[in-house]
Amino acid sequence: MKKKVILLTVLVLILLGGGAGGTYYYAIASKYISTEDARIQGDLRAIYPPGAGKLIEWNYKEGDSFKKGDVLGIVETVPAHGNTPAQTQDIIAPEEGTILQFNGIQDQMVSSSSAIAMSANLDQLYISANLQETEIADAKVGNPVTITVDAYPGAVLTGHVERLGLGTNASFSLLPSSNASGNFTKVIQRIPVRIALDSYQGQRLVPGLNVTVKIEK
Repeated sequence: MKKKVILLTVLVLILLGGGAGGTYYYAIASKYISTEDARIQGDLRAIYPPGAGKLIEWNYKEGDSFKKGDVLGIVETVPAHGNTPAQTQDIIAPEEGTILQFNGIQDQMVSSSSAIAMSANLDQLYISANLQETEIADAKVGNPVTITVDAYPGAVLTGHVERLGLGTNASFSLLPSSNASGNFTKVIQRIPVRIALDSYQGQRLVPGLNVTVKIEK
């Protein structure tokens, strides 16, 4: 008899716990759209030499910031004729940013068609999140967003929906899927949503970091 009472008590506690968990999940799901399919992004810019020649100077290492119009480096152009003196051309920063990657080598020959560096403005980062098509109707421009960054578990950032995508990710694929077999299986599509950050909360954010977002409906 005692064992039955204990068993019934445990069963009731499990049911109560499950009910409470279900109620909490329903409350969260009815108030927020949540996804882990989201990353910090920045507008990446490739930096090209102004012409073919030798890279005789580069003034910025990875992580260094620069202003629009700064001289990032100097290229010594190859003379078209043997008796023509070599000339130099400055590599001018097209806009403010930070060097994320540098692929050049001092005194290396470079081409105007090959990027020697990648940059982004780290003060203008944003979140790119992918929502299921069944959720997109509840997302509106201006909706508040709570953001947690995998790299900084204790930090909670805030933002707002800035832009909703005008097509699914699959519709922009260079190789869209085809149905040659005749068998059809519906796949839930995802639509990109751009989220603006209200502030960085003192965290060092860089493009590519994984985040989890909760968008208020």
